[in-house]
Amino acid sequence: MKKFLKVELGSRGEVENVEVVLTTYDLIEDEYDDKYDDLSVDNDDIPYLEEFSSIESYEEKGVVVYGFTEEDSTYYIEYDKNRDLCDKLVVGFVENDSLLEDGIEDLFKLVN
Repeated sequence: MKKFLKVELGSRGEVENVEVVLTTYDLIEDEYDDKYDDLSVDNDDIPYLEEFSSIESYEEKGVVVYGFTEEDSTYYIEYDKNRDLCDKLVVGFVENDSLLEDGIEDLFKLVN
């Protein structure tokens, strides 16, 4: 198990939650699969779900991202590989200051 920072983004990139979790790359993929299966059962718009659901793993960068719509996404950032970024996101979220916005920009740069 590794320490990851889980960052949940909602509509328009608004940060909804930031938390430290212990997990693995395989367990993150299992979580995505379980959520996809749950959404498939309760969703009348399967083509939309199929079109916008995705998971991308950047293990060399220490990041996994998944989402189920055009707007939401969940990022898992490996803490040991990205300590400065994770610290910036945690402090920014807790203190609700500009570090959070800076951290999100840095996160986007890391995966793009």
